[in-house]
Amino acid sequence: MLSPPKYSLTTITQTPLIEESKLRTILKDIYGISDCTIHKLTGYDDLNFKIENVSFNSNANIKLIKKNETTFIVKFTNPLEASNPLLLDGQTKLTEHLRTKGIPCAETLPTIDGSLWKIVNMTDEVAAPIRLFQFLPGLMLEKIGYSDTVYSLMGGLVADFHNATSDFSHPAYENGWCHFMCNEDWDTLEEELHHQIKEKVLTDKLQIDLCQKGFDDFRNDVISQRETLKIGFIHSDVNETNVLLQKISDGKYEITGLLDFGDTHKSYLICDISALILYLAVDANEDNWRIIAKSVLKGYCEKRKPEDLEHILVSMRARLVSSLVYALRTIRINYRNEDPTYILKMQANGWRVLDLLTKEYDSNQRSI
Repeated sequence: MLSPPKYSLTTITQTPLIEESKLRTILKDIYGISDCTIHKLTGYDDLNFKIENVSFNSNANIKLIKKNETTFIVKFTNPLEASNPLLLDGQTKLTEHLRTKGIPCAETLPTIDGSLWKIVNMTDEVAAPIRLFQFLPGLMLEKIGYSDTVYSLMGGLVADFHNATSDFSHPAYENGWCHFMCNEDWDTLEEELHHQIKEKVLTDKLQIDLCQKGFDDFRNDVISQRETLKIGFIHSDVNETNVLLQKISDGKYEITGLLDFGDTHKSYLICDISALILYLAVDANEDNWRIIAKSVLKGYCEKRKPEDLEHILVSMRARLVSSLVYALRTIRINYRNEDPTYILKMQANGWRVLDLLTKEYDSNQRSI
């Protein structure tokens, strides 16, 4: 039986960067890829690449060659996920399960010897798992644009995920497995906040107060009531970059991909719904989040009855606090020493939104 992960103030959460020549050697040795065009993708903790114009040598797995595809996604898994020896198998089994339930997820593709991942040396000091994924069609949600139809489609996707995982189990997710930002490790994340205050990473009094109140209110309203709330698998990161869509007619879209299962764990189902509403509202720059929430819940209700809706606002605040604090932690450690623009994306508008949400909560405007 696995124990829940133990994170500290110095735990490294990111994979290192890798030289292109090293990556090409790995792709050749592990997958039989003789040539390709490489594009680095944005990513928080994992290191991801899109490879195009792929050609294989005679060593490549026959199953891979028979797919007759030339574009793939390469992922180096971050050290936190890699620390769980069962997790890669769990994620593979989860996505297989979801595909049988009609949720489009990328297939994990075989190495030369038929395994679905390999531990490789990225640098002289760091080894990490590498996986090759099917490239799914469609555009990221952030490139599609927003409408009530899209919001409802997203709500339906989260409901489909909750329905599909209601009969899924795997040892990787038992006994409290969670990622750094999860609600089940709330005390550690709060410790990070206090460390940032001590080290003057976070100095603005209003921002500090907003974060601390977010921690306290979520602990009082949700964590203390865990036994009475609906628990299940949550994706935990359904956002504008982790969903692919295709237009099928004017104003109508279909979901062609649900991506990135690194944050998936067992938790409060309401937090999945709340995180989705939060990310949509922030990315759409919509202060009246209830407009989005109503459409999201309309889509969700068509598939499943939502529960614990009275906790949407406090859960939105909790997710926003965790995102803001975690981004500052990543910058504080600065492991990759790279442009932080993507990591700080939420900071640009997040503090203002957190202030608005907190004022609503304090004035008892907590219903949808």
